[in-house]
Amino acid sequence: MYIDIDYHVTHKPSAGQADLEWTMVNVNTPEQKGDAHVISTAANRNVLIDAGPAGAAEEALLPLVRQRGISAFDLVFISHAHKDHYGGLDVLLDNGIGINEIYFDLPDRSTCREEIPWGCDYMDILRIHRKLNRRGIIIRSASAGQIFQLGNGISLDILYAFDAQTAPVAGADINDLSLIMKVRHRKYSFLFTGDLNQKIGDYLAVSGEDLDADVLKVPHHAVEDLAPNAFFEKVDPCCALISTPQNLWESDGSHRAKSWFRAHDVPMYVSGISGNVTVVVEGDSLTVHEDADPVGRSMTPRLVRV
Repeated sequence: MYIDIDYHVTHKPSAGQADLEWTMVNVNTPEQKGDAHVISTAANRNVLIDAGPAGAAEEALLPLVRQRGISAFDLVFISHAHKDHYGGLDVLLDNGIGINEIYFDLPDRSTCREEIPWGCDYMDILRIHRKLNRRGIIIRSASAGQIFQLGNGISLDILYAFDAQTAPVAGADINDLSLIMKVRHRKYSFLFTGDLNQKIGDYLAVSGEDLDADVLKVPHHAVEDLAPNAFFEKVDPCCALISTPQNLWESDGSHRAKSWFRAHDVPMYVSGISGNVTVVVEGDSLTVHEDADPVGRSMTPRLVRV
């Protein structure tokens, strides 16, 4: 079945009126990439997947949270232990934004030590865990198979949650151990991939299950060693959201991802170009809203498989 989907609405949606709103927050600067995703449902459930780096969270995530009238998140998931994904937690906590429950696994210490240049700081992660504990916030460990009900037929499922001991391939890095999560609406599904890299991306492309999705949060800011094209083929998305700065998106490092999505006629939304990007589901309708309208993008409604 096919349904008309308007991929190119540029006005901002009104929070709280739709079945589901997912905003990919533009927590990117020319010098820093990051990930932060705010999900709100009509059942008044608010979920945060990653919190961006601290500076960009102060400038972009916190204002959006306040604009939405979110005083506390029901659930927070940190996909993996790099500062560009967890650094904004300090900003939220220091500005009175509550967290009822957070899934933030401690990384393998030796692996983290090897990745200090890429933002894995074990002592800093321990500091944030202690800060969360002092505030009475529940810290839990994520595991595959967990399902969180968000009301009105919407759920968040953890599909894969590898660690250094359970990784199916040798030599997996912190990025490769990202949580793989799927948000399911009655008609639509959205896949969150953290910074999934080539090694476990190769494994999931062959052995992964339930990875098909209408909208893909493209892993690892679409650059460097992100998951292989075979993984994209398995997901078979109709729309791609990419959290990355404009300069990285326009670099050679993103060439493979851009080429694949263009060849498969998949619309791409880059936060470093479009600003905040919001996917809105209301009944049978799915729309994508941008803070900015990039030059040269077609405004023609497209057909998406559902």
